[in-house]
Amino acid sequence: PRTAFHRNVAKRVRVGRSGSRGRVQPARALSDANLVVSGATAAMLFVGRFAFLPFQRKSIEKAGRPRQNDQDYYEAGDVRSAEAFSVMKTNDPVGFNLVDVLAWGALGHALGYAALAVSSFQA
Repeated sequence: PRTAFHRNVAKRVRVGRSGSRGRVQPARALSDANLVVSGATAAMLFVGRFAFLPFQRKSIEKAGRPRQNDQDYYEAGDVRSAEAFSVMKTNDPVGFNLVDVLAWGALGHALGYAALAVSSFQA
């Protein structure tokens, strides 16, 4: 049961077409763009886990928890400053957790798309 509205829209859409479907592109699961973004993401996850994580953990350990009047915030009475251990829980031996995966994965995606953008300017 097509309404007049549906027929009118279908008529407008058909006007723009030449009648042929054009060239059919085969679907490829592993295109160049997929490989570039996946490779950049894997590289950034590797760098984050094996190069920057030990440096970042040492820096945080050296700086210590934030303090006010020689007490950390939780001891000073701010109960909402307690660390969310459920997010930081991990089975990784050095502690690479969900937040690290999301952060380094996002950087990898950004790097991959930047590489694709730069290569499209050169083509």
